[in-house]
Amino acid sequence: MTQSITFSEREATPAQRQELIDKARAWSVAQGAVPGPAAEAVYARYVAGELTLQGVTDELKSFYAGHTEALKDATAMRPEQPLLD
Repeated sequence: MTQSITFSEREATPAQRQELIDKARAWSVAQGAVPGPAAEAVYARYVAGELTLQGVTDELKSFYAGHTEALKDATAMRPEQPLLD
């Protein structure tokens, strides 16, 4: 059985949720972080009512944590760069 999601008054409709995502995206871009396809897919699930804002955060943290570990592994395999004096 799937538990229904209860949204606040400011995010009750898909249009309201889209507006929140648009504002969040604009803020991220202004900070130099352009959301990629994975983030956009998670945002679409929120707008559709499949996720809460906390669910969006959890999904993105999980996704990027996995990618961060892969980057650490790839970086660890590169030879060290010499230090510049």
